[in-house]
Amino acid sequence: QVSQNELDWFHQDSETQMKKWQQEKKENRETLQALRDTAKKQSDTNERYLKTIDEKKKQYNVCLNTFLETSNNFANEKGKLEELIKKSQSDSQECEKRAVTAEVSVLQTWKETEIWKLKGSIAKAEGNLKMLKALS
Repeated sequence: QVSQNELDWFHQDSETQMKKWQQEKKENRETLQALRDTAKKQSDTNERYLKTIDEKKKQYNVCLNTFLETSNNFANEKGKLEELIKKSQSDSQECEKRAVTAEVSVLQTWKETEIWKLKGSIAKAEGNLKMLKALS
């Protein structure tokens, strides 16, 4: 009878231990499933972030290329405008020189014309003076 009691206790302990292990196994499965779900969610989130990053990189590259193209166009335009400004300044200086030369020429012509008029008046006055002297 003692052996029977010990055997019953052993069976009870075995069943208790078995139930405990089954409970741990169930908890471990649930934990494993929860971890798998979490890993799946994180993997999905990571994939979404990677796609978003790729899209943002593409957008960035498009914007960068547009900026570089626009920048190059403006640099070319600036170079052309600077050349035009230099040419215009050169043309302006040349026109200014021609204008000064023309003004000097006009003034010299005017001076010579006035001198001719004065010489004509002097000649007339001398002629009148000779005539007056001859009459007196």
